[in-house]
Amino acid sequence: MSQTPLEKAHAAMRARREAGEIIIRRTALEKAAENPRSLRLAVNAKCFDCVGQDSDPGFRDRIRTCPVSRCPLNPVRPYQKSSDEDAEE
Repeated sequence: MSQTPLEKAHAAMRARREAGEIIIRRTALEKAAENPRSLRLAVNAKCFDCVGQDSDPGFRDRIRTCPVSRCPLNPVRPYQKSSDEDAEE
């Protein structure tokens, strides 16, 4: 049985943890600072900052359901459903 890409990534991370490697998780702001020329990382960082960063674990849901429709980044904000998922519903 073949694994999905997500299952492969989970298995790789599990192997890294079991090997004793320390996994460093970076916030969207840290990722954008490391690569300041990336437009996608800049948008992700701005949305992350706007919703209060990771003050609670539900920041992805808050970005997904952002009520600020006048924001110029609203159409391109991260964590939205893809158009393929919308068609299935």
